[in-house]
Amino acid sequence: MRLTEALLPLLRRSAPSAVVNVSSVAGRVAEAGSGAYAASKFALSGWSDALALEERVHGVHVGLVLPGPIATEGFPQRALRGRRATRWLVSTPERVAEAIVEAGPGRRYERYVPRGWLLVALLRAAAPKLICRVARPRD
Repeated sequence: MRLTEALLPLLRRSAPSAVVNVSSVAGRVAEAGSGAYAASKFALSGWSDALALEERVHGVHVGLVLPGPIATEGFPQRALRGRRATRWLVSTPERVAEAIVEAGPGRRYERYVPRGWLLVALLRAAAPKLICRVARPRD
């Protein structure tokens, strides 16, 4: 936030320009056991929402990328990728990079990676009890 705020005068003078914040799906849909993480991501998403509204008049586009689990060498996501029902939840670093380009120069405001997470976020907003029932911790 501090870096972005320090650069805003330059971004305004250079308009059209863009800022892209990379949050997480957890910035729109919380998961049990990840309260602190979700809170930090919700905060980044909310700040990005406000910043986008504030900076539009200055020609500064603000994009937000919300990745779900990403398969990397350090976090291969084997459990999710190994099941047909959850395979769609996982993406790659390359897809996140593409989403960053779409959210910056491409001028998309919000980009979920993989895109199916958008449906989960929409369901969370429209039917929070349903998502809470499905996502509740299992005993």
